[in-house]
Amino acid sequence: ALDAMRRRFPRAVTLAATTYVAATLALARWTDDDDGATRLRRRLLAADSTTPLWRYALIPFIAAAVGWGTNVVALKMTFYPLEFFPGFLRFAQVKGQPFGALGGWQGIIPSKAGEMAEILVDLMTKKLIDIKEIFTRLEPKTFASIMDPEMRCVTEDIFETVLAREAPTFWQGLPRVVREEMVAEAMAQSSGLLEDIIADLMENVYDVLDLKTMVVTLAVNNKDKVVNMFREVGAKEFVFIERSGIYFGFAFGLVQMVVFYFVDKHAPEQGVWLLPFFGFAVGYLTNFVALKVIFQPIEPKRVCGVTLHGVFLRRQNEVSEEFARLNQLHFCNAENLWEEMMNGTYKEKFEALVRRNAENFFDKAIGSVTTAKLIIGAEKYDEIKCTIVDMIFASIPDCVPVTYDYQNEALGIEDTVRERMQKLPGKDFERVLHPVFEQDEIKLIVVGGVLGALTGVAQYFLAFA
Repeated sequence: ALDAMRRRFPRAVTLAATTYVAATLALARWTDDDDGATRLRRRLLAADSTTPLWRYALIPFIAAAVGWGTNVVALKMTFYPLEFFPGFLRFAQVKGQPFGALGGWQGIIPSKAGEMAEILVDLMTKKLIDIKEIFTRLEPKTFASIMDPEMRCVTEDIFETVLAREAPTFWQGLPRVVREEMVAEAMAQSSGLLEDIIADLMENVYDVLDLKTMVVTLAVNNKDKVVNMFREVGAKEFVFIERSGIYFGFAFGLVQMVVFYFVDKHAPEQGVWLLPFFGFAVGYLTNFVALKVIFQPIEPKRVCGVTLHGVFLRRQNEVSEEFARLNQLHFCNAENLWEEMMNGTYKEKFEALVRRNAENFFDKAIGSVTTAKLIIGAEKYDEIKCTIVDMIFASIPDCVPVTYDYQNEALGIEDTVRERMQKLPGKDFERVLHPVFEQDEIKLIVVGGVLGALTGVAQYFLAFA
């Protein structure tokens, strides 16, 4: 297992090992040196080998503080800072990693927001939602009735402005009543245009909506929302990680206290490396155990009459509800879906969809296409139609927002994600939060160990040296 971790995280393991070995060798050299050894013996003799028991009794409490502190630091390093710090070393940040070749750090989640978003989108599209199924829940008539008042105003303005400008002789030559009827007919048919667009969209949504790119782009551009989402979804688990450091640290500290007591009595010169070693072990193990207990075991297991189940997996129903709410709030909502269709990966295909329906709408609104072409010419007719279609397409972003509330309710993305996530097998549900730690958990664990070792060094020289 250690070899596998070394292969996977060579920089982290090498850094931790180098730091610990260097510190240990420095301490050992200090004690081997004649002057250093003399100073150490003088201190030990001055204490008359009767170190107060209360100093040993402090060890479990210090270990508990180390366990808590290292876990808190690990969590902070998971979420913050949102951007690489310090900024002037950003050029040296290792691609796809939270650390830099010359130092510095960016929170694990912010540094891999896009990658984590991809994992969640894959989970959603493969296990939770089918985007075409979702869009079939829209009612074209209801959608059109909501957006039609906005579209009628636009249609009236477009027809009067364009026809008067592009075909003034034709337009002014028509009786006023005919002009008004033509505009009224166009306005009346605007609802049909909207129905046709939605029906076409429902049938061809795969061609005009790139859900993965949408979510990944939003995640990369809004790292704070990604951080807040994971913090809220895993809020209780993160509190558990912090508090578990106290419990596990205290338990490990009891072992440390007993061992160090006997070593300090019979071979006090060995204490110079023993406390840093135990400090490293406490910092390392508290982080390691806390992360394992959250996600393992995936399925409930009975051991000696006690049911063991990952802390996160026990809350599947509660987590699913919160995840579904935040997913719709920040990512999969009507506003973002339309923004992606209008300006995203497949915007040309979406424009083509709107244009072909708008062209049909224009022909119907004119009445007799043949007569119109005879009067103003086929080329001029096509030019006017193209201009009006362009203006109709350009008006969509201003008109469609009035339908967002209806769409969010009709699409039912939040309810669908919640219900299906609650029914996921444990091995799939575990993927909701575990990716936050999985790829870089060894870095967090090693950081905990290094901080623990440094605390052990300080503890030795302040209390026992």
